[in-house]
Amino acid sequence: MNFRGKKLSPFLISVTAIIALTAMICVLVPICAAGSITFETSYYFVCYAIKDNSVSAGSISGAVSNYGGAGYILERGNEFYITVSCYYEEKDAQTVCESLKKRDLECSVLAVETGEYSLRTSANAELYTGNLNTLNSLSVIAFGCANSLDLGDCDQTRAKTVISDIESGLKGLLNANRDNCFSSEIRRLIAICGDISEGYVYSKDLRKLQIAIADTVINIKLY
Repeated sequence: MNFRGKKLSPFLISVTAIIALTAMICVLVPICAAGSITFETSYYFVCYAIKDNSVSAGSISGAVSNYGGAGYILERGNEFYITVSCYYEEKDAQTVCESLKKRDLECSVLAVETGEYSLRTSANAELYTGNLNTLNSLSVIAFGCANSLDLGDCDQTRAKTVISDIESGLKGLLNANRDNCFSSEIRRLIAICGDISEGYVYSKDLRKLQIAIADTVINIKLY
């Protein structure tokens, strides 16, 4: 199933280069203040269903994955969203959503905008802002690879290399965040990389990884 939306410019840039550029040129300009940081970005999730508990959501996620969607369960507030795909521009998400509705799949778009993150102390403000910026960049790389798989522009070797590069980027982050609020989340994402790199890689696998990374950016609780 094709959920690529708008095709990005070539994503075949090394993760190391992306992270280096992130440090020098922050397109999403971070603003640090005492007790908080501001990191602004937007995600637009195409969702197949919304449930009020994780058990009900879990029973549907497998079906969405079998259909070709990510099937990742995103918790937002007190609701659980079974995601199909994720985009960085609303028009792309709406286009895919309308296309799925024509196939009798009643999808909806969940828009999430990040902003201010509270901190107990501003001591880690610079580190945490860098973490969020890097994670967002890695999510974009996963998105680009998923699109390229849908288009047939990416073979299995390249897809696995991209996953490996993303995993390396995450391990680099883990080295800098050994015992803080990011540590367990980064380990979770590394585990997903390991899971999806086994066997044949589908675009839905990269979309699952992309949304999992976005989930961390959205829901991380800083301290």
